[in-house]
Amino acid sequence: MEPERDAAATATRCLEVALVVAVAEMIVQVAVLTARGAWSGAPLRIGFLLAKLPFCYFALRRRPGAYLAVWLYEFGGVVAALTVRGALGPRALTAALAGLTMVLLGRAVSAFPPVEWRSR
Repeated sequence: MEPERDAAATATRCLEVALVVAVAEMIVQVAVLTARGAWSGAPLRIGFLLAKLPFCYFALRRRPGAYLAVWLYEFGGVVAALTVRGALGPRALTAALAGLTMVLLGRAVSAFPPVEWRSR
């Protein structure tokens, strides 16, 4: 296999794994919210977490805007895990999954086509 094709295949695989981890992180967060039973703001937070799914789908389809939205979700997940009070275990798991997703997303950036400016 050629080096360019091998690198593209690796970037594509990193993107796929990153999005699977992002969905797994979202499932863990929803499970923690429902298991905790704090229903005052949980439905809104669960809805916000579920809104990440279309972005993951479109990032898999190589939409750059969706890729950036997944980055924002993961950054927000790390910030929330570090600042929210609660049990350390779920917060550490959320932060670890979000961090892993961000590392994989960084390695997958070459899976997207380069930006070319139109000439005037």
